[in-house]
Amino acid sequence: MTTGDLPTRLAIWLALSLYASSQVARPSRTGRWLSATGCALFAVHVVLAFAVHYGWSHGTALRETAAQTEALTGVRTGSGLYVNYLFGLIWLAELWWWTRAETSYRTRPAWVEITVRVFFLFMIVNGAVVFVGWPQRWLGLALVGALLYAWRRSIWRPHSPTT
Repeated sequence: MTTGDLPTRLAIWLALSLYASSQVARPSRTGRWLSATGCALFAVHVVLAFAVHYGWSHGTALRETAAQTEALTGVRTGSGLYVNYLFGLIWLAELWWWTRAETSYRTRPAWVEITVRVFFLFMIVNGAVVFVGWPQRWLGLALVGALLYAWRRSIWRPHSPTT
């Protein structure tokens, strides 16, 4: 583990924990604040990863992502890096919508809500359960459990007043 490894890891774990907490606290202002803070920490994680691990090189990040993916799946692809960028953009769009048009956000079509939830769940399962070792995997499983708990009341009715 390098000197910058711990802050990089802490930033993403705190970011994901705050996201899960925001879903438990939804739709309150506290939930929005937790999500915004988590999104900011996700951006810090990305900056730290590029500064500490990739020497500010997108090519290096792409190669490292491909190597990690190949080690786990047998398929060499760096596409996960772009999916991580998409994750950050969607999180930012979610916050913008929640902040700028809360009524529209809270009454959006069910397919939008479900699509976002499935994507976030996919990203968190991969990043915090699949691509980590066992000590961290337990924390990832706890995050997934917290999300499923938060979404339990609205699994079939995303627009219920309790979401």
